[in-house]
Amino acid sequence: MATLVLTVVGGIVGGPAGAAIGAAIGQQVDAAIFKPKGREGPRLADLKVQASTYGQQIPQLFGTMRVAGSVIWATDLIERRSKRGGGKGRPSVTEYSYAVSLAVALSSRRVRAIRRIWADGNLLRGSSGTFQERCTFRWHDGSEDQAVDPLIASAVGIGSASAFRGLSYAVFEELELGSFGNRIPSLTFEVEADAGGVDAGMVGNLLLETPGRCSGEWPFAGYAASGDRVRDALAPLFEVDSVRLATGPAGWRLAPVTLDGVPPALGDFHETRRIAAASDLIERRRAPLSSLPGTIRLRHYEPDRDYQLGQQSSRVAGGGMREERIDLPAVLPAGSARALAQRLASAAADGRETLVWRADLAALALTVGGLVTLADGSAWRLAARTVRGGEIWLELKRHEPLPAVDLPADPGVPVNAPDWPDATGVVYLLDLPGIGASAATAPRILIAGAGSNDGWRGADCWFVPTPGAEPIPLGPVRPAAALGALAVPLAAASDCLFDLANAMTVTLVNPAMTLESVGDAALLGGANRAMVGGELLQFGRAELVAPGVWHLSRLLRGRAGTTSAMAHMAGEPFVLLDDPALLILPDELARWAEGGAATLQWVPRGGTISTEIAVPAGARALRPLAPVHGRVRSDGAGGVTASWIGCSRADTGWRDHVDQPPGESRELWRIALSPAVPGIGPWERVSPSLTIGAADVAALPPGSSITIVQTGDFAASPPLSLPLT
Repeated sequence: MATLVLTVVGGIVGGPAGAAIGAAIGQQVDAAIFKPKGREGPRLADLKVQASTYGQQIPQLFGTMRVAGSVIWATDLIERRSKRGGGKGRPSVTEYSYAVSLAVALSSRRVRAIRRIWADGNLLRGSSGTFQERCTFRWHDGSEDQAVDPLIASAVGIGSASAFRGLSYAVFEELELGSFGNRIPSLTFEVEADAGGVDAGMVGNLLLETPGRCSGEWPFAGYAASGDRVRDALAPLFEVDSVRLATGPAGWRLAPVTLDGVPPALGDFHETRRIAAASDLIERRRAPLSSLPGTIRLRHYEPDRDYQLGQQSSRVAGGGMREERIDLPAVLPAGSARALAQRLASAAADGRETLVWRADLAALALTVGGLVTLADGSAWRLAARTVRGGEIWLELKRHEPLPAVDLPADPGVPVNAPDWPDATGVVYLLDLPGIGASAATAPRILIAGAGSNDGWRGADCWFVPTPGAEPIPLGPVRPAAALGALAVPLAAASDCLFDLANAMTVTLVNPAMTLESVGDAALLGGANRAMVGGELLQFGRAELVAPGVWHLSRLLRGRAGTTSAMAHMAGEPFVLLDDPALLILPDELARWAEGGAATLQWVPRGGTISTEIAVPAGARALRPLAPVHGRVRSDGAGGVTASWIGCSRADTGWRDHVDQPPGESRELWRIALSPAVPGIGPWERVSPSLTIGAADVAALPPGSSITIVQTGDFAASPPLSLPLT
């Protein structure tokens, strides 16, 4: 219309030149106003966003797809309250946690399996089938005889509960919400509806319920059919696969238009007494190249990126500036999607040229939608046919697509959530020496845990003071930075020098864990502290010798007074202490450990199997360190004087020119003979010295010695033995 109006106006104003200019402008206006709309199927985002809207359409899934589904039933938030602490004038702490039970509809067609599940984009259930959060999970396949879910029946009553027959859905019972901000997360599911891939023919036959009527050519890994009509559900799939309606003597069918075989010649379908002539061509129409799209952009689901949206595009040779976007709710690998986009671009010119051809009644035998050839050998698709008296007018569309080329395609950088196999977890309890800034008033019990891979998310722990007592929750233990065990025995050494004669070989629980070497300055400053069994040591050099196996050398041994535990067997635990993930048992609970009956129960996050381990009862942090620098010298009158220096458990460092803090409220030493002699000793002293008179020394048997023990506020120190002869 704009072309006609502007041509007339231009002719009036500027003559023939003005008419030409007006016609050119009018063509551009008409092209912009009356340009064909791009082909768009159901929005791909509809499958990614979880909804709970009444009347929400549930798609029919084919192959394997990832969908969000619709919440069809849910409970209110389930609140749990736990109280810990309190007593002896200390306030208690009340903690709240929340859970929810819900059912999510996935497909209005029967499915075979539900595989991975994502919550807020992170894997809630991996390919191993293990859930990362605690819940009970069931799913119903959507059969016509499925039973009512027991949870829904118990909540609303068996008489009011629906079995949702013909609808496949998943049920979560008491899904923990702590990791999702105490709200229902956005859930998406990997649903397997069919064992293998699908094509347009399979989907069409199932939706139309007419076996054998449809056939497809392009394979898809999965497809989501939705729409108010079957036509709407099939349109996106049939459009990209070039499926056309064909009629013939055998009835109608839907199949791709291909050049397989030799199409019949149009000249063979006329009466023998009538010869085809050039006058049979009634009309020829050809659309300009500018009416074709310049780019075909195909959007789909990318299986290599956990079914995230993918996009492949291809240029149309000679096309205009218009971009045509096709949203295909199907699962396609990047290479297959690129090849399909290339084929769609090649087929964009198919049907650009139209012929109206006169034929006789013999042309009724031709298949509408099928291909025919003209005398020049060109292929044409029979789009329509009209009966006019004794003549048949045929509408032919030129069929000239280029063959599809399977070009390499880049699916893009994947941002997949890591899908770890089930991890084997381990939790160690270690009795730490006094390494704090002040003297301990309760045992220092360290809780450390880790798993065999990074998928281990920690463990929930409970402390049991005595057998049969109520477990006390301790909270979660996060994965340690470095935790493992000795691979070979480790001999004792001096605690005063660098141990260059021995080295440790440690096997870490998770091969991804790493250890680092440090210089002597950092080492003497306290770096690389580790507990090996009951010994606190440090290492300067760390070398990886095999996956998860480390060779540690340049050792500082027996730190913080742990010289009595320097000999180790293979298999003793190894824990790197410079780690904020480690958990220290609270003092009020650690005091129960001294009785020797306390235990720790732990369950992996998301797991249900509980493991119980004994809490060590050594209370090493409460024991004063053994005295050092013992000397025995003669007093010149036949007796001896023994002296020694005490060590502080409040400060195990080296101080120049000043005494270390005592670490105890009093100084008390107990000295005894070994072997004991009746009438001589034992002694108690409040200073680090003892004098034994000449008469007592003369009565001692050869080889006698004394043992010196410091009595602290909570325990006695290891003994120091000094020979008297």
